[in-house]
Amino acid sequence: MKLLLNKPLDQSLSEAWSKVDPAYKRAFFIVLGVNLLAFGFEMTNLTLHHDDVSHIFIQSTILGHYLGRFGFGWLHYYGQNAYIMPFLQMVEGIMLMSAFGMLVSKFWGARKVLDIVLISSVLCVFPYMAQLYQYNTSIAAFSMAHFLAAAAVILSTRATFLHVGMASLLYVAAFSIYQSVIANAATIFCVWGLSKILFENEGVSSFIKSMAKPAAAAFGSVVAGGLIYVAIVSTMDLKFDSYQSAGQAFSLKGGRSFSYAISEVVQGTRSFFFWPQHYFPAYLKIIQLLFLVISGFFCLWLPKGPMAKASAVLILALALFMPRILQLLHPEGNYHNLTLTGYAVLIAGFVMIINRAGQVLVRNLSILLTLFLIAGYTLQSNWISTVNHLNMLAHYTTMTQILTRIKSLPSEKWDGMNVAVVGNLNMSSSYPFRGATGVATKFINAPHMQHLARLMREDINFVAAGQAMPKVMEYSGENAQWPHSSSVGIVDGMGVVVLSKDKVKTSANAGVGAESD
Repeated sequence: MKLLLNKPLDQSLSEAWSKVDPAYKRAFFIVLGVNLLAFGFEMTNLTLHHDDVSHIFIQSTILGHYLGRFGFGWLHYYGQNAYIMPFLQMVEGIMLMSAFGMLVSKFWGARKVLDIVLISSVLCVFPYMAQLYQYNTSIAAFSMAHFLAAAAVILSTRATFLHVGMASLLYVAAFSIYQSVIANAATIFCVWGLSKILFENEGVSSFIKSMAKPAAAAFGSVVAGGLIYVAIVSTMDLKFDSYQSAGQAFSLKGGRSFSYAISEVVQGTRSFFFWPQHYFPAYLKIIQLLFLVISGFFCLWLPKGPMAKASAVLILALALFMPRILQLLHPEGNYHNLTLTGYAVLIAGFVMIINRAGQVLVRNLSILLTLFLIAGYTLQSNWISTVNHLNMLAHYTTMTQILTRIKSLPSEKWDGMNVAVVGNLNMSSSYPFRGATGVATKFINAPHMQHLARLMREDINFVAAGQAMPKVMEYSGENAQWPHSSSVGIVDGMGVVVLSKDKVKTSANAGVGAESD
């Protein structure tokens, strides 16, 4: 308050800006440009991921609530009135992720502009290229979680009671948005420890002494923050959504097989580096694997003495598994498999190690290869955005065709309002709609149709048909599925659309009252 009364605000801001390292000032604006190249399409086009369509109609703090992400809902509602605002959301997300990249780069000891740019670009672009796929309603809140987790781990390493307390509160805030950022924090810490033993030329004993207090403080802040967060969630009487197995992840009941969890973590780590994935081109995996091998070489070459070398390799191995650390709580849950943004930290850590190793030829080759890697990430981001935009247009076109057919039904035989939908419509996944998790979603079902109808200002109510509608199910069994002309009809004064017949055939074979899952 005294500062506001005695000094002009613009002068205070100017003085604060002047204290920022010039290298980070220059790098920050370059990283913003990289983000714009990766996500600029999303800023100018309302591309709707299938979750985005649902989010548009949430006018409360309930978003993410049944996954334990109450902070996500609060930010969505109190921060932006539950509006969907693609351009503003993307700007906020890009700014926060760029700041996240700057923070981690400084913590790891990067001082050159190009090093900061490369590390930060990997940290910014990778998570939303490889894991999230939805930007318009999520990027600002999730970017905030990334930033909070990084700030928490950095504060905790100062190892004072005040900093540990502050870090714990930041962890609570981060977990309330996106629980898996604990993996980001763990990976950031491991890479920081690795940088100290590689570049500060400490012996093993001095390294252990210098790391003991920060490690204990970092662990204590995570535990404290996690316990506070779980305590808050437990007071909410949540009925966890089965989506992503959130309830199982929060439950500590039942037997736990540590050996099984370890095997799943090892298998998942191997999968990331070696196994093909639709959203991730093989050449990018080869480059990442090459960075891992070179980083391992420097872990054996830079430290002095066999104990220091062994310690560096051990920390590198720990860092490899940190992105899947939450899987130790619930090995089989998709809840963890879908939220592995810690790999961005891991790849950025490889880049940092190689670029700081000091060898001119290796550094130059690393810079070129990293630029190629970031270009690949950017290509994938733009491909994902474009395909999802085309997919959205395909959904709207199909929905328009269904509405046209429905409206052609004789008005005197039904109320023109209620339509029963049988099954799901699986749209073609041929090129360019190459299917992947969250990319080019191919299905249309009753809830999705209801959302689309509301967005198109159509006053029609779509409901999923079931065994409570025996005549509707009978009609679907006797008529062809969409797009056949007989797939749309009238039963008992209600419109009927038969999208698929798989469940209907199973039900018919099993008898009335037993619809297959």
